[in-house]
Amino acid sequence: MTMYLCIKCGKSWGSGDDDPDATPSGSLCKPCLKECLIPLYRKRQAEEGNFDCYAKAINYCDQLGCKYRELCLTSTRLEKCRS
Repeated sequence: MTMYLCIKCGKSWGSGDDDPDATPSGSLCKPCLKECLIPLYRKRQAEEGNFDCYAKAINYCDQLGCKYRELCLTSTRLEKCRS
């Protein structure tokens, strides 16, 4: 089994684990990857003329034209469920 270690939080996992937070690259676990991508997504939202609000919404977003809307709402719901 190949072991991976998140370079941000130190969480470790194996390639055979059924961990939903594991990423194949092994460099970042999913929660840390999401956190690291927030500034990039927010920058792109602003460039597209939307509010730079990625990962701030809770179950509702009025930015219907935003490319990141579904991803944001889905990941926010998942994060809330795991809490």
